[in-house]
Amino acid sequence: MKSTTIRGAVALILGLPTLALAQTPADRGHSWEFSLGGGITIIDQGLLDALAAGTPTARFTSNGDPGRVLPTGAVRLGYNFSNHVGFSIGTALAGGSGVSYLTPLAALTYTVNLNAKTSPFLTGGLQFTRISGQNGNRTHPTWGAHLGLGVRSMVSERVALRLEGRVAREYYQNLGVKAAYLPVAILGLSYFTGGRHAPVEAMGETACNCALPRTRVDTVRITVMAPPAPVAPVVIRDTLVLEGVNFDYDKADLLDGDKAILDRVAVALLEPQWASTRFEVAGHTSGIGTPAYNMDLSQRRAGMVVAYLVSKGVPAARLEARGYGEMYPRYPNDSEGRNWMNRRVELRRIGR
Repeated sequence: MKSTTIRGAVALILGLPTLALAQTPADRGHSWEFSLGGGITIIDQGLLDALAAGTPTARFTSNGDPGRVLPTGAVRLGYNFSNHVGFSIGTALAGGSGVSYLTPLAALTYTVNLNAKTSPFLTGGLQFTRISGQNGNRTHPTWGAHLGLGVRSMVSERVALRLEGRVAREYYQNLGVKAAYLPVAILGLSYFTGGRHAPVEAMGETACNCALPRTRVDTVRITVMAPPAPVAPVVIRDTLVLEGVNFDYDKADLLDGDKAILDRVAVALLEPQWASTRFEVAGHTSGIGTPAYNMDLSQRRAGMVVAYLVSKGVPAARLEARGYGEMYPRYPNDSEGRNWMNRRVELRRIGR
């Protein structure tokens, strides 16, 4: 029975995802991580037999069956020294049939990439389970250790869904149990606070010699109006900030409102006076995350806008997609509201 339990636990943790997906624009090195979750603990059969053995007053449970699969709650506080290595302390509490198992633990964690949208991790450390039953009976192991696998999947900038499976080995000398194996599976949430943020470079300071002068700026706004209310035409000048063409966190996908604005831009670009004029579609991001990632994300955003305009009839030869990352914020990157406004696209005239 014990071997079946161990094989089941190993199958559980080996079934976790093993490949990190695309990065998110955040640098979680030097961050605190608070985790809270629930799951199950499977009690080793040898340990169960020892808890139910002996006289009625010596037993840990009155019905002689302490229960094998137990509901479990867990809490953990950790610190991530980098995007790979972290340390945490926590505790888990399981119980059933009048017996409770309180397990403080300390662990080191290695994560493939803490900045990834979804990333696996390996965890291992020490633990010490205190078992309490009827008549004030208590016991604990001489020593205990655990090893496990897990995966985090970011659901927002600071919150992740966390799944962890681990197997502990504990030695209860006073119960005559040489080795008890305790598989645990926990599903919960992690909240990150702190972490590194890439510095935002000042306007005009750029590592590439690609910034263009901005002389006149027009802002495009779209207002939902009931037909047949007129929609003001778009006026093309030197730089056109497409206000309203903003992107969701770590996304380069166009929303329905974005497309409505770009439809108007396409109509303006197809006017005869702009037939031979070339435009740069400049993508931008907020200042959260690494400069390299933000540069790539902004390039993808610009590319999506170019692809949409081309689908509306604008010649591809007249459009050039270029990402500027976080180098040119329009607003301070100090809140999600302002971060959102910096995730934008601009249209720049670059020649005839």
